[in-house]
Amino acid sequence: MPSIDLDNEFIELFYNITNSKPPQNVELIDLKKQLINIVDTLKDLNNNAKKPIASRALGVSPIEEDETKGPAILIVDDLGVITYQLKVLLSQFEYDIDCSQEIYDAVNKFKVRKYEYVVMDLFIPTEREGFILLTELKKLAAASGTKTVIGVITASPRREIEQQCKARGADFFLEKNSDWQSSLYSIMEGYINAGKDDEDDY
Repeated sequence: MPSIDLDNEFIELFYNITNSKPPQNVELIDLKKQLINIVDTLKDLNNNAKKPIASRALGVSPIEEDETKGPAILIVDDLGVITYQLKVLLSQFEYDIDCSQEIYDAVNKFKVRKYEYVVMDLFIPTEREGFILLTELKKLAAASGTKTVIGVITASPRREIEQQCKARGADFFLEKNSDWQSSLYSIMEGYINAGKDDEDDY
């Protein structure tokens, strides 16, 4: 694979490909980490052949599936590269995946479809919008009687942010550290397995 110069021209091209606007003062090292994380995640998923997944049985990539019914997960992040990465990751569960890159679209999607899970970034693009979205989704879920698990992910290490998210009803909070994708997968697996156990009790 040829080496790539992480210059301003590459940053612009990268964010154009991922359908998102480059954030101001983007750090080249952070962008490189994102690329490495995507490659590592895809490698892990390709090597994981233990779980019987409907998409594998059909010989279809999870990204190509476009089901309109069934249990669903909503992913909200203003970076297209993250929504794509999480869509690949969470498609390992037998859930439909919808993605949104801004709060109004996310709210509109939530109003017309029942989501069992929401995984949302807090800074979309600022924490103010993230708090607004979290509060609104919890209100909509309560009004419709839907038991939606909402998880917040963020690169910010500030402890008060986690406390504020929990106070607004977030079911879990995850900092984007070096291994956050694996941590998210484990958290979601725990919730989904618990949900299946509850269904078996009926």
